[in-house]
Amino acid sequence: MFFSKVKTLLLPLGLATSVLGHGQVRYFITSTTTYPAADAYAASPDPSSPIRKLDTYGPAAPFTGTAITCGSGGNNAAAVVAPVAAGSVVTFDWGSWTSSVMVTVTDFQLTNAPSVQPGPVMTYIAACPSGCASFKGESGNVWVKIQQEGYVASRTPPWAEQLIEQGGQSGHGKWSITIPSTLPNGEYILRHEILGLHVAGELNGAQFYPNCVQIKITGGGSVALPSGVAFPGAYQPTDPGILIQLWTVSATNPAYTIPGGPILYGNGAVATSAANGSSSTSRASSSSSRSSTRASSTSSSTRASSTSSAAGAGQTLYGQVRLISQLLMVNGFD
Repeated sequence: MFFSKVKTLLLPLGLATSVLGHGQVRYFITSTTTYPAADAYAASPDPSSPIRKLDTYGPAAPFTGTAITCGSGGNNAAAVVAPVAAGSVVTFDWGSWTSSVMVTVTDFQLTNAPSVQPGPVMTYIAACPSGCASFKGESGNVWVKIQQEGYVASRTPPWAEQLIEQGGQSGHGKWSITIPSTLPNGEYILRHEILGLHVAGELNGAQFYPNCVQIKITGGGSVALPSGVAFPGAYQPTDPGILIQLWTVSATNPAYTIPGGPILYGNGAVATSAANGSSSTSRASSSSSRSSTRASSTSSSTRASSTSSAAGAGQTLYGQVRLISQLLMVNGFD
């Protein structure tokens, strides 16, 4: 029964709603080096980091504005450009990214329920024509999608974000991709993001968490990037996959359109597991790519920061009830 499943999670409290789990990429890992990120709330950027500094753990808002390019406060050039070999694997370590939740309605509280903000994971790349120190990428169709992962019904857990969350429980929520081997040498920005769909049923409720890393491709090929999409511009409030009731995507109805269009370059881009080294090819599709990506739940040699932020969001009673309903349906409480 529904009530028997959830009654052990309920505690008396007043009416409130908050969602925890906002965060940032903590480390960028290449085949040779682990680069730290400056904490979003630090006073200044890390002089040894190629990761553009954010100013909040929260989502890029509004996602139709310039914050969507590289995150809030995140579009100032970093001090470092990380050398990356074409064809090599790089890893984005989200640290202790989790999606725990505290929701209270009419004297009952649901706490620490898993996977309240699942959604897709996407990675784009843009060339820095005159070097990344002078490149923002806030205009033009310069962002080319090289990886995406959404909902895979045959996998547990099914959402890509949930794979990162699994690793985040031990302090290292990782996502790895293979840099296309055909990229010409030069400086680029990798734009990697999580999309949280927990309140995407409301207009402008989708939550994007983009992070940008400056890289320099070495040992590359000769196939230039095609025209891509623009940030801002690629994501619109009513797009499929952005305005969506989370609970409508399920094992029996797995169709989900990942925002931003299909993979445009490097169909062999691979999302891999830092835990077991398995990999699968990401297919160029506007729907969920069917890779068997696994996020690592193991520790790397560099400790990720466990700093986290509680980002409270007041909502109407209707919104609170709907959030609880979606949460319970996503996690099998029916």
